[in-house]
Amino acid sequence: MKACVMLTCFNRKDKTVNCIKSLVGNNKADFDFIVVDDGSMDGTTEAIIQLKSKMKFAVEILRGNGKLFYSGGMKLAMEAAQHTHKADIYVLINDDGEFEPGIIDEIGQELTKENAAKKVIVGAMKNSAGDCSYGGIRYTNGIHYVTVKPDDEDRSCDTFNANFVAIPAEIFSDVPVMDGVYKHSLGDFDYGLQIKKKGYAIEVSDHFLGVCDNNSKEGTWLDTSLPRFKRWWLKGRVKGAPLRQWFHFLNKNFGLHYALVYSMSPYVRIICGK
Repeated sequence: MKACVMLTCFNRKDKTVNCIKSLVGNNKADFDFIVVDDGSMDGTTEAIIQLKSKMKFAVEILRGNGKLFYSGGMKLAMEAAQHTHKADIYVLINDDGEFEPGIIDEIGQELTKENAAKKVIVGAMKNSAGDCSYGGIRYTNGIHYVTVKPDDEDRSCDTFNANFVAIPAEIFSDVPVMDGVYKHSLGDFDYGLQIKKKGYAIEVSDHFLGVCDNNSKEGTWLDTSLPRFKRWWLKGRVKGAPLRQWFHFLNKNFGLHYALVYSMSPYVRIICGK
């Protein structure tokens, strides 16, 4: 079995190397990595090449200019995968995760079964405390959603955080790559929704596949301890929730009414100090 793994990275060499090392270790699969290094200056690319010489995997490193960010980098990696990398499964990961041994073999065997070829598996991640941090997403009421956990009776999802997502070749070739409108966030949510719209199933793994701590809200536009003007400014930054991208996501996936109402609600939230 061949797995094509895609990730984007920027200036966190140790995390990126540990992530790749944990994923490759104790698996029999052939690995083909596509790594988008978005202008790292800490030797990330060199460290990956050095790791490649010690472990059995192939890698294509695509260089960014520091302005791709997460969704832009993943879009580039996915385009390269669709055009030039043939595999049995395609895997999206985030480089701040550390994975359990043997999960690629395990998930690959599940997805290459004849009756599972129409399914995407989202790897549930836990934080350092052992609680679910990232995984599948199910919408419950309009744009409101819950995180689907491994021990839930119903593990079906509408979309996902792409900390680990395994996609059979048939689905990966059929669904367009991440939307170029998104620069950092929302690209994975939108991509998962497009998979679901195509009629494919999305399911969370029945156990945790690795460790990835939650991103902190401290210092972001969601940090209620910051002054309102600071939060307003941060929201419009690439790593915040830029209005154009948020409106596009809502309009594309939920309709114009939701886009008009909920693209403005974050500003009301900031004004109210919430």
